[in-house]
Amino acid sequence: MITSIENKQLKNIRQLLDRTSARKKQGLFVAEGVRMFEETPDKLIDRIYVSESFTVRNRELYETKVKAHPYEVVEDGIFRRLSDTNNPQGVLVTVHIPEYDEDRFIDDIPAGDCLVLNRIQDPGNLGTMIRTAEAAGMSAVIMDEGCADIFNPKVIRSTMGSVYRVPFLVTGDLGLLMSKMKDKGFCFVAGDLKGTDFFEAKRPEGYAGILIGNEGNGLDEEILEASDIRLRIPMEGEVSSLNAAVSAALFMFFLRR
Repeated sequence: MITSIENKQLKNIRQLLDRTSARKKQGLFVAEGVRMFEETPDKLIDRIYVSESFTVRNRELYETKVKAHPYEVVEDGIFRRLSDTNNPQGVLVTVHIPEYDEDRFIDDIPAGDCLVLNRIQDPGNLGTMIRTAEAAGMSAVIMDEGCADIFNPKVIRSTMGSVYRVPFLVTGDLGLLMSKMKDKGFCFVAGDLKGTDFFEAKRPEGYAGILIGNEGNGLDEEILEASDIRLRIPMEGEVSSLNAAVSAALFMFFLRR
C-alpha cells in the first residue's frame, strides 16, 4: 500500500493532473471517480489507484475490474490529498490518450454531422459540448489548438465518459481541415447575429459541421468567412448572447429536426 504523498507514482499523477506538457509527453491522462473508471475502455487503462476504503466499499468492482489491471492501493488520507475533486470516490486511473491520424480522420470517422470548435477556453464548456455531441448524434468533435486541453481533468469529468465514445481531433490548421471537409461534401453552419432566424432555417442537405467560437470573441474571422450558412438564435429581453455550450447544444439539435 502507498502511504506517502512523496511516492514517485503519486508525484507523477499530480503532474498529469496539473500539466498539459506532462500529459503530452507521457501520452497519458487521469480520469477520476467510479463512473469515469467504469466507462474507461479496458484497452486504454494504464494503471488504477484505489483508496484503502474503496476496496471495502466497492468490493465487487475491486475484485472484478480493478484486479484485472495493474493497480495500487493508497492510504485513505493520502488519496484525499492526491484527488482533484472535493469529494473523492476513492478511484482514479491513468489512461492512454487515444490517437487519431489527421490525414485519415475524415475518411475514418462514421458518416454524419460534426461539431467544430474554435478557441473554446473554458474546460467545463468543452467537456459539456463533447457530452452533448454524443447525445445529439454527432459523428466527431474537431478542435483547433486554441481550445482548452481536452485531457484537462475538468474537461474529462464534464464529458461523463463521452470522451471515450466520440471520435475527436485537435488540428493545427482548422481552415485547411475545413477545406478538406468541404471537398468531402460538408456544409458549415455558424452562429451570426446577422444570420437567418434559427427557427425559420432548414437544415442543410448532406453532412454539416457546426462551428462554435470562443466564449468572449466568437469565431475567428477567417473561420466565419469559410462558413456556408449563418444562423441567428433569436433572444428576448436584454440578453445579447448565450453560453457557448448552450449555443452548441441548440445548433446540434437543430440538425436533428
